[in-house]
Amino acid sequence: MKVKYLGTGAAEGIPALFCHCAICEQARVLGGKNIRTRAQALIDNELLVDFGPDTFFHTLKYNIRLADIEYCLITHNHDDHLYAQDLRARKRSRAILRPGTPPLNVYGSLGVKNALCPDKEGFITKNKSVRFVLFNAYERKQIGKFTVTALPAVHGGDNPFVYVIQKGGSTFLYAHDTDYFMDETWKFIRDLNFHFNAVSLDCTEGKKHIDYMGHMNFEKMVYFCKKMQSIHAINDKTLIIANHISHNGLVNYAEACGIAQNYGIIVSFDGMEVEV
Repeated sequence: MKVKYLGTGAAEGIPALFCHCAICEQARVLGGKNIRTRAQALIDNELLVDFGPDTFFHTLKYNIRLADIEYCLITHNHDDHLYAQDLRARKRSRAILRPGTPPLNVYGSLGVKNALCPDKEGFITKNKSVRFVLFNAYERKQIGKFTVTALPAVHGGDNPFVYVIQKGGSTFLYAHDTDYFMDETWKFIRDLNFHFNAVSLDCTEGKKHIDYMGHMNFEKMVYFCKKMQSIHAINDKTLIIANHISHNGLVNYAEACGIAQNYGIIVSFDGMEVEV
């Protein structure tokens, strides 16, 4: 699988819109890999993960024909991961689609469905160009050429998920906006004998000390990976990626890389591509 990181930032992006902090000011000057749009990924040009407020920009920057994509996983209903208003641009009154263009299949929890249909407009039910498919925790679905399993995230919002994505013998864990998993989730991973070729983990808080649940920093990432090693879900060949990075994490790109290399972790940047 080829995973393209379209956006690698947290809710505010870097530089944050109204922020004067050192990280944001450095990003404005240094540019390049210090600039982070809201988190989104595209796998094999077929499977989109999340649909945040920077989706339009990503289509322009990376020449993505969004109308040709059939599958979109939504992790949860926070608006940096699901900007539902832009999905309405696929309505037939707003988009001229070629005859035979399949619908965009949007997968997520009941919380995601509620965010897509917050009123009686019936956007999903009436609009045949977008189709919602409900995921339940620990459920596995065949999505095109991919096998996808939803795992419960430890995060706010309504039933947030992270996803195990499998194709062609490769297994990828995309786990952002989550903390250390619940015991039942670790048991599920162990019982299903998942072995991950690559793991993309939340590193929202970078080097900052945190005492709340819902996100991780480098310290929690390392603890998370040690648990995965203990249940043989990863080994020394597994690619570990720090992603979903906030300016609140107090690291620019170079500083993050300096910390990450001590643990064999690579740091994501907008536009990065990895083979899984």
